[in-house]
Amino acid sequence: MPDDAMSDDDGPHAGKGPREWTAEDARLRAAVVARLTEDRLLDARGVQVFADAGVITLVGEAPGASDAAHAEMLARSTPGVAAVRNLLAHHPGTRRIDRPDPNAPPPGPDHWATGFVN
Repeated sequence: MPDDAMSDDDGPHAGKGPREWTAEDARLRAAVVARLTEDRLLDARGVQVFADAGVITLVGEAPGASDAAHAEMLARSTPGVAAVRNLLAHHPGTRRIDRPDPNAPPPGPDHWATGFVN
């Protein structure tokens, strides 16, 4: 590239993002997504996270009755978050954490007797 040519970083519009978007919003969104993803009690696969001027919006479905509140608590406790709009819908059903081990023996009288030696 010639010395007098502009790179993408030097153009007249470099650093100008979409209206109302800030790098801080992108950082906050990433931090909230990381917290939701790393939490061992929350299945956040149905949750979308949006950030605007420090306000986090949670949209989607929460599988457990307490999951929506738990996701909101995680988002609210993320440093830099000014407020949280929780638009998560709860759809009853068995959460992944509630499912029994598929390899476990079925409950019943035989189950309790398997640990005894005659």
